[in-house]
Amino acid sequence: MNSDTEILPDYDLTCWYLNIRRVLELIGIDSIAYDLRGLEALSQLGDATRQISLIVTLKNRLTEWLHNHNPPTLGQLLIEDRLKPGMLFTHYDRYFCKGLSQVSAALRKGRTPPAAEAYAKLDTFEEGLILSVRFHHDHLTSNSAWTELSGQRRLMVLGAATEIGGGRIEAIPWVMADPLPDLFGPHSIIANHWSNRLEVHLDSIDSFALVRDVPPVRSKKELAKLRDIPEREIKEAFAEIIAENSVNPDWGGEQSDLFSAQVRIDGRRISTAFAFKGPAKFHPMTMADLGKNGDQINRLFAEPAELLILQHCHEITPPVRGTMRAFAQQMGNPRIFCLIDGYDTIRLLQAYGKCGFQAEAKEAR
Repeated sequence: MNSDTEILPDYDLTCWYLNIRRVLELIGIDSIAYDLRGLEALSQLGDATRQISLIVTLKNRLTEWLHNHNPPTLGQLLIEDRLKPGMLFTHYDRYFCKGLSQVSAALRKGRTPPAAEAYAKLDTFEEGLILSVRFHHDHLTSNSAWTELSGQRRLMVLGAATEIGGGRIEAIPWVMADPLPDLFGPHSIIANHWSNRLEVHLDSIDSFALVRDVPPVRSKKELAKLRDIPEREIKEAFAEIIAENSVNPDWGGEQSDLFSAQVRIDGRRISTAFAFKGPAKFHPMTMADLGKNGDQINRLFAEPAELLILQHCHEITPPVRGTMRAFAQQMGNPRIFCLIDGYDTIRLLQAYGKCGFQAEAKEAR
């Protein structure tokens, strides 16, 4: 999804593990029938080249499948209490990979190698919960995959749960990959932000550029000033800053509090939906403040926007950030998101002289 007339890709995949049988069963052999005829023409180049070409073909078709079918993220399934054995999901996170050195040693000694493992901590969703993904070396895509799938590594895994219980989710993988911008062609704004797990910060948004000259605010005394500013005034201030003239009155059924095509990031305009949480709940934002199963975040992501901004008059707790990530990282419809807590809200209001906050001259600091 993007604001340009040309639809640009949100990511390409660099695959380190790809189970050919599982991927073919998922996407269907017919989806690569045309490509297989081209692979036959490569027969004179040797088996290794044909294998690489097959992996690239499957990766491309799998990327299309992800866009078309948009499997849920593991975070979504956990938040909504829908995870069951056999359910397909994606999960983009930091993984701890281990076991390939033991596999290599076993192969050198002619022994049956064990499975390797990549596991991720899921404390954002449930304290102590672990995702464990066991994988076989036969499906590694290159020699460098042995290194890439060792130690700590950020990965996107397409997998399915096999067992759930005892604080663990056991899963089997279809693919383990890095989502990256297309290195050889144009790509969307979203594609630029996978390295930060699709989160952008206030200072990164061009429409809020003046905030870059305002130092961080970490005073509880300063934060307390937001207690007396109604949510409506905060929304109007944001609308004025981004030059959005259309500000609809609040009503109970809205998906977002403000929608605009005026916001700019990375030098380009981007459709943006805002949700504002005012001083009626003047405390650190928790998931309990966002409805059952994060319903308000779910509604925000139902907007046809590429950037989703959640603003709060106080601090924002890690589970809220994790939930925003879970919804943003849907591989069929990835979006970027921004969390603006009370401290950054004050910086923004100071930068633009809104809601009674004084705009400070850069020379005075």
